[in-house]
Amino acid sequence: MTAPVDDRPVPEIRLGGMLFSLAQPDPGWERHFHRWYERDHFYAGCMAGAGFFAGRRWLATRAMRAERFPATTPVADDIRDGSFLVTYWVLGERLDETITWSVEQVLRLHRQGRMEAPRRNISTGYYRYAGGAFRDADGVPAELALDHGYPGAMAIMVDAAEEGDAVADWLRDDVLPGLIAGTAVPMALCFRPVPLPDNAPGNVARPDPAYFRQRVMVLAFFDTAPPADWDAVPRAVDAALQASGRGALVFAGPFIPTVPGTDMHVDQL
Repeated sequence: MTAPVDDRPVPEIRLGGMLFSLAQPDPGWERHFHRWYERDHFYAGCMAGAGFFAGRRWLATRAMRAERFPATTPVADDIRDGSFLVTYWVLGERLDETITWSVEQVLRLHRQGRMEAPRRNISTGYYRYAGGAFRDADGVPAELALDHGYPGAMAIMVDAAEEGDAVADWLRDDVLPGLIAGTAVPMALCFRPVPLPDNAPGNVARPDPAYFRQRVMVLAFFDTAPPADWDAVPRAVDAALQASGRGALVFAGPFIPTVPGTDMHVDQL
């Protein structure tokens, strides 16, 4: 007997946005924060909810944070703050729904006493995906980047001197492809920030409107551990921005993935 054929169109899994959260545990609470996040909040706060389809946690050791630049940044009082990073992918058509769900869920977790890990949110927010530059003609697609197991990542933040959408397009199409060609960076993905609802928790900063007009986030991945010259791409981005007058690089830093179920590297924070 022949099995029936389901010829309905397969829904497209398309990256639509990202939740990016860079946090700094209070001194002495690093291990507590790490275990709380991976064993509860990673799932209860995000992955169990509407629209999320991938997530990855990262960290930056003391030595890695010391290499961040520029020294003075609007991102943090001290650019070395922000030991733990988490990135989540959100389906293209569900970003607004996901933001609404996640705010309500975090408020629910607050009421349950499940948000107690002492830390500061250095840079937390949702971003809409604006496309990416890819080194390889048939490489890993953006949708699989968090599941692929890349051994390193890099966050680059830019404050545009004009509308951020135009600068994101310029970086994606004209700047980044040439910079990552032949390097250990297989992809550099561009994102633009999205405002949070008014009822979002108070410990998440509310940037002024200029931030949403100007900020561009580039999240790049390494197919090796962050190399000694990890900063070659962001320094070239900075040079291109300065030469064109189109903005300024305000943060660049490398990260390595956490290893779920272990405290690997936490003693190096």
